[in-house]
Amino acid sequence: MELAVLIATGLLVAATLLPLSRHPHWFVRGMDFPRLQLAVIAAVLILIQVLLLDHAKAQTWILVSATAVCLAWQLWWVLPYTVFWRAEVKAEKSPSPDRKLSILTANVLTPNKQADALLRLVNQYKPDVLVTLESDAWWQGHLDTLQQDMPYSMKCPLDNLYGMHVYSRL
Repeated sequence: MELAVLIATGLLVAATLLPLSRHPHWFVRGMDFPRLQLAVIAAVLILIQVLLLDHAKAQTWILVSATAVCLAWQLWWVLPYTVFWRAEVKAEKSPSPDRKLSILTANVLTPNKQADALLRLVNQYKPDVLVTLESDAWWQGHLDTLQQDMPYSMKCPLDNLYGMHVYSRL
């Protein structure tokens, strides 16, 4: 059991430290995202360490300390996005309908060629801002029909699934 806890702690420490690297590999950058999950794992791991390991050994307290540091680090990233943290923007007490902003975001997926379906959604909901992800030059050709109603735009057509277009009435 001690070996399993040691391995789990090592993996948690590695997953916590990887995002500190500037390495661009997807696996390294991917460790920026499961912070809540890593915090839960760290909390459970501390509980296991305290309940199952020998408190007389210094190794136990080194593992608990390392896990606690990992938990604190992950919570430092997660807590500002929870109800436990003070909101940065105050909620509007009496929202005015004419002061609302509507945004439609669509991940169109470059190989998808159903531009008419997206244009129908835009015409149906009439958003103030349309944001498309994974859009290329083909999509831009179809989305440019929105220019009359949405004259402000930023376009970055790419064929590698990283293209993006923004069309706005404002």
